[in-house]
Amino acid sequence: MKTLVIRIGCDVKKELKEVFENPKQKASPNTHTLFLKDSNELYEILSPKRLELLRYITNHSLEENTITELAEKLNRRQEAISRDALLLVKYNIIQKIKDKQKVYVKAIYSALDIKLASAIAS
Repeated sequence: MKTLVIRIGCDVKKELKEVFENPKQKASPNTHTLFLKDSNELYEILSPKRLELLRYITNHSLEENTITELAEKLNRRQEAISRDALLLVKYNIIQKIKDKQKVYVKAIYSALDIKLASAIAS
């Protein structure tokens, strides 16, 4: 699996320019970078309940990762699991797989690497 690199508070234009100018030097195989404005956005995406969901999905087989099964195993409402899964899909952290009546969720990344910018723009 891949690693998700989360960059908080950095200059996205500068980062992308550096990657464009030196793709071999900046590129890391099997990584994807998600740029966030601030730590509040990080907390929205990776709240304690969403992290718990992500840990469970990563450590269990796809057959155990239906929305219904996740709600039961994590002792949460099905609607809450579904809402959290939708947000994680939106940020490309997990993916949904539909098979007839069942909806499975699968982790895209096996690791998260969170980096803070050295200077946050005001």
